[in-house]
Amino acid sequence: MSRFYGYRRCTVCGESCTPGNFVDFKGKRFCTACWIERENPKHKQIDDIRASGREAASKWKRQKYSRNEGPLPTGPMSARKD
Repeated sequence: MSRFYGYRRCTVCGESCTPGNFVDFKGKRFCTACWIERENPKHKQIDDIRASGREAASKWKRQKYSRNEGPLPTGPMSARKD
């Protein structure tokens, strides 16, 4: 299985959600910053959390396609011997 696991975007801000930086609630996906802003609007570090989420998303996107992983396998070999 490749590293890309099909993470979606936040329904509020549209940022890409990375592993561990999102919350699924009632069929909607929230990034960590939007969830904290929804539950505690007076939180002092919302901007820092949002910036760290963007940084993690850009770093994760670069790691998703690595040349070190090599090409995908061609699949199982045929059982027929001609």
